[in-house]
Amino acid sequence: MITLLNAAPDTGNQGVSALCHSVVSGLTQRGATSVTVADHGRGRRRADWGYASVDLVGLTHNRRFWRGDSLRTAHALVRSGGGFSASARAVSRARAVLDISGGDSFTDIYGPKRFEAMVLTKKMALDAGVPLILLPQKLGPFQSPKLAKQAAEILRRSTAVWVRDAQSFEYLQTQLGADFDPSKHKLGVDVAVTLPASKPAKLAQDLWAWLTPTRSFPLAGLNVSGLLCHDVENARTAFGLAASHSDQVETLARALLNSDPNPRLLLISHVHKPETEMESDLAAARMLVQRLGPLATGRVRIVEERLNAMELKWVLAQLDWFAGARMHASIGAFSSGVPTLSLGYTDKAQGVFDECGIGQNVADLRRLTPGALADRAVASFAGRHVVREQLSMRLGSIHARATREMDCIAAQSGV
Repeated sequence: MITLLNAAPDTGNQGVSALCHSVVSGLTQRGATSVTVADHGRGRRRADWGYASVDLVGLTHNRRFWRGDSLRTAHALVRSGGGFSASARAVSRARAVLDISGGDSFTDIYGPKRFEAMVLTKKMALDAGVPLILLPQKLGPFQSPKLAKQAAEILRRSTAVWVRDAQSFEYLQTQLGADFDPSKHKLGVDVAVTLPASKPAKLAQDLWAWLTPTRSFPLAGLNVSGLLCHDVENARTAFGLAASHSDQVETLARALLNSDPNPRLLLISHVHKPETEMESDLAAARMLVQRLGPLATGRVRIVEERLNAMELKWVLAQLDWFAGARMHASIGAFSSGVPTLSLGYTDKAQGVFDECGIGQNVADLRRLTPGALADRAVASFAGRHVVREQLSMRLGSIHARATREMDCIAAQSGV
C-alpha cells in the first residue's frame, strides 16, 4: 500500500485535486494496486475515480482528539501500529508515504497551524519508520529560524525529496549541505502537467457551442481568483499586489474585449467554495460580470458547474488562450497546448513556468498596474498563434520529463 498525504481531493481547491489525481493516476498506470489518500472525511472508505479505485482515510488538523481522524491523535498512535485510527494505520502499514504539501504549503507564511499540519503529517511517516517521499513542491520561504530548522530536519530524514522550482532546489542544497545527495534530492516539474482530462458530464447547453472546435470566434478564458478579489487590503498586504485585483482583471477583460469585436470570454472557476466565502472564484467571476456591465452581454459567460480538476482541464484545452492567477488552472491550460498568461502573485508561478521553459509567459501582479497588465494580456492574446506553435514544440519534452519523474517516484515507492 502507498499512502498519499496533503493532496486531499475534497478541499474545493481544484489545484490540490489536480495534484492528487495526477499522482494517483501516475502510480496506477505504473502498476500500483493499492493507494490510500488522506482527505477530510471520516474513517476508511472506498472510492471509484473511474481510472482507479482508491481507499480514502480522514485526517484533519482539529481538536477532536477522541477521533481517529484527528491529526494529533493519529500522530500519537502511529508508532504503535495505528490503533483505532484508520489514518494512522494507513501510514504505519504503508510501503511508502508520499507527501506533496498541497504543492506550496511547506512554509510558515500561511501561519503556525498550517505549518504544524505539514510537519505532523511528515513526522507520522518518519516516526513509524516508513519511507517518506516528498513529491515535487515548493519549499519555503520560512520567516522563523526555529521553524526553518524543523523543516530542514524533515528534509534530511526523508527518503527522497523532489522540488518543482530552481529556488526550492537551491534552498534544499543550502539547508542539507554535506547531506545533499543528487540521487535522492531532485528538481522536477509540477506533477499536474500530466493530469488526465475528462469531458464534463454536464455543462450548460450554450457552453457546448462555445467549446466546439468549429465555433466562429476566438475563445479566451480567464480565471478570477476569489482569494485575491474579495479581501482587497489583505491581498495587497499579504502578497504586495500593485493594485486591487478586481481592478486588474476588469481592466484586462475590458481591454481584451475592446481590442477586437470577435473574441468571447469564458470565466472559469478553479476553487469551488460557497459564494459567501472569501475564496470563492465563482463569486469573483459574478462580480467581474457586474463590473463589465453591457460589455459582457453576449460575449462573457461563466462556467457555473462545479467541475472537477480533470473536467476543468478538458474545458481549458478547448480554449484559444487563457489567463489566470490560480496556478494550476494555468498549468492545466499550457500543458494542453493552450497559449497561457499566468497572473503571478507570488514567486511560485514564475518558478514552475521557468522550470517548464516558459517563464516569459508570467505577468507579475505585484509589479504591473492594471493598465500595464491589460496591455500585456492584449499582446499575449494577439500573439497566441506564435505561442501555440512554441508550446507544441516544447510540450513533448515537458511531458517526457514528467513521465521520467513519475517513473522514478513509482520506483522509489516500491511499485
